[in-house]
Amino acid sequence: MRNLFDRRIASEIRLISCVLMVALTALVYLYQRAFLPSYFFTDEATILNLMRYSDLDSLTQNSFVSTATVFSLLGPAGSQLLLLASTCMVIFYVGRKSLRLADLAFACVLMLPFVMFNLKLSKETVVILMNLLACLVCSWRISNHRKVLLVSAIYLIYAWQFRSYYVLIVATMIVMHIVFSTQGKLRVAIVLAVLAGCLALPGDFWNQLQQARDIVNLDRDGLSDSKTIFSNPFSPNGIATALPNAGFAALRFYFAPIYSLRVQEIFLSFTLFLLTFVLFRRHNIKHPLALLLIANFSIQTFFEPDLGSFFRHLSAYAFCVFGIHYLQPVPVRREKLRRTVAAFGSSNLYRKT
Repeated sequence: MRNLFDRRIASEIRLISCVLMVALTALVYLYQRAFLPSYFFTDEATILNLMRYSDLDSLTQNSFVSTATVFSLLGPAGSQLLLLASTCMVIFYVGRKSLRLADLAFACVLMLPFVMFNLKLSKETVVILMNLLACLVCSWRISNHRKVLLVSAIYLIYAWQFRSYYVLIVATMIVMHIVFSTQGKLRVAIVLAVLAGCLALPGDFWNQLQQARDIVNLDRDGLSDSKTIFSNPFSPNGIATALPNAGFAALRFYFAPIYSLRVQEIFLSFTLFLLTFVLFRRHNIKHPLALLLIANFSIQTFFEPDLGSFFRHLSAYAFCVFGIHYLQPVPVRREKLRRTVAAFGSSNLYRKT
């Protein structure tokens, strides 16, 4: 089974897969309004209304206003071109990076929700371009320290202009990078310092982080798009309830079919498990893009109000897994080293005789 998942894919098969995924993109783009529910276009309607009927410069800045400003600068035609260009860039990126069977399987699975969620005006368009830029940075021949710093700078600029909570993603990624970059007593000391820092944060910080989920869902119960919402099992009360509530959300994402056995939940759970498999299959958890994926998911568990929004956000960063370099597991490396040494010894023996 391991050899099956690790089997390398021929370049011709990758090219055919890209063509098929582009064809899927074209079909979804042309006919999405005929088969997708109306709530898929809620964000697009909000952004279009801001662009058409509001003075964007006079409005209080938030993620919708900032996104509408970007699209207004491009105009209707330019905005649609940006949607198609960002989607096609992701498709060709994952197609080129699908070197093994597991990669190609995940690419085919991921591209279905990706095109369904992102072929319309939404806040995720900018996020997709930002994550493509992060993948580009992580392909450069520079140290992991510099990669983390550059990706952090990109995310902080986005947090400044669009969504302030992305600062938490940056903080989580940097902390994990520092922990993985150290060893022994120093690592233990850093972990203890991080825990102490979390405990020192005011309870109101943790409450606001958790209450976002319940506040969003307060007026949504009973609506047509409320079938996948869920609330915190514990009333927010500082850090004592932060981890249990986040842990419940993670279980809700991974095991969605247990709570509601529908096609949507099964597909979400399958996609998330396959992403986790592909991520850890690379044996490169210290890679900056791996840290970025884990940080994004971790912060989502604190406040995502429903499975739909979680899946939409997941699709905008999950493709970063294709930028993580494969590393061989330690037992395989040791076995190859043993064979190399044995072969080298044999060659020396033949030379002597």
